[in-house]
This record gives sequence, C-alpha cells and structure tokens, in this order.
Amino acid sequence: MPNPQSNLQAMWPVIAAFVGIVIVMSLAFEHVIEQRENPNASLVAGAAPGSQVVLTRNRYGSYVAPGQINGQPVTFLVDTGASSVAMPDGVARRLGLARGAQYRSQTAAGITDSYETFIDSVVIGGIEVENVRGSIVPAMGGDEILLGMTVLQHIDFSQQGDRLVLEVPGSAAQ
Repeated sequence: MPNPQSNLQAMWPVIAAFVGIVIVMSLAFEHVIEQRENPNASLVAGAAPGSQVVLTRNRYGSYVAPGQINGQPVTFLVDTGASSVAMPDGVARRLGLARGAQYRSQTAAGITDSYETFIDSVVIGGIEVENVRGSIVPAMGGDEILLGMTVLQHIDFSQQGDRLVLEVPGSAAQ
C-alpha cells in the first residue's frame, strides 16, 4: 500500500515551484498595472535642473508623475483646471503644511471648504518652483496632489499626442 506521507513529500518541490511561479506572475502583473496607472513612475525629481520634462498620459488620459513638495515625495496629477496646487488633508498633514484661512472653492465634485497653505518648493523632474500658494481640500480623497496653475503658470507646457512637455521658459534648446 502506498505511503501517503511519502507521496506528500514527493509533491513538495512541485508545490514550491507552483507557489514561486504564482508569486513571480503576481509581481509582474502588479508592475504592468502600475505602469498603466502611472507611466511616469520612474521620473526622478530634481534631475537635471532646467531640463525638459516629458510625461506620458496614463490609461485614463491623465498625466500623473512623482515629484516633491518641500523635499518630500508626492504624486502629482497635472490639472490645468485647478487654480492652485490642491491636496487632501491627510497628505497636507503628512507634509507638515499648515492650514491657513478657510474659504469656499469650486471643485469637480462641487463647492467645498478649502484652506490656504504655503509651499516652499514644488519639484517635478528637473523643474522647481518656489513660494507656491496651495490649498488643502479636506473633502478631496486619495493621495494625489493636483498640480495646478500656481505652479503651471511658471512653466511652459505643450501637449504632443500622448505626451505633455514641461519646461522652464527660455530653457528650450535653440
């Protein structure tokens, strides 16, 4: 009569290989999803000051990119319709930004309370903008920060197909 314990021992290498394959496939699939959500994830904040920053549109048609606020890593969603750099309350707390005066603001979700804040430095790729007005929007969900016009007004930007090109005015190659 076959020994069930020895059959199980013989199966361990097969089970271990199967589990290993599942783990590798899961990690690869996770990477593919991440690339579709943020194709600009490998953008390095602070790289080559004054250089051109080229962002690729994600699968939702948005431009998402890593950056920094006051030297701390953040994720930006470029939004030309946002008047300022707008962020959820939890992100503002993590960044140590103080709430200023309260005001009512119009958002994509409707009218809500917001708070003024001041940002010393915003960096995306090799572009840095200092002394930026921002807003803390408690009703805003997620962890992304809207990179609005208080930064974009200092940057030349143009869309070329699925790419958004950002550069400091006057820094374009002649």
